Amino acid sequence: MQQQQYYLITFASTHAAMAAESFLKKEDLNVKLIPLPSVISAGCGFAIRVQVEVFSSVETWLKQSAFEWSKVYKLEKVGSRIEAKQLK
Repeated sequence: MQQQQYYLITFASTHAAMAAESFLKKEDLNVKLIPLPSVISAGCGFAIRVQVEVFSSVETWLKQSAFEWSKVYKLEKVGSRIEAKQLK
């Protein structure tokens, strides 16, 4: 059974999500704008997916940035099932 963990950052608007993704990619961080998984119902319907290995850098950026983000979730995918835990 394949197990995968990653983080999601949600935003109140699509514009904010797209702007944050663009900025983080310029900082050479491995992030991707994705549709919000159905297990989470929040924000604008888009989220930034962050790999575990770069999350601490992204988290530092979140705390220091002027971007308005909503929530942070840790997701774990086991087989076809996704479990989400809200962190912030």
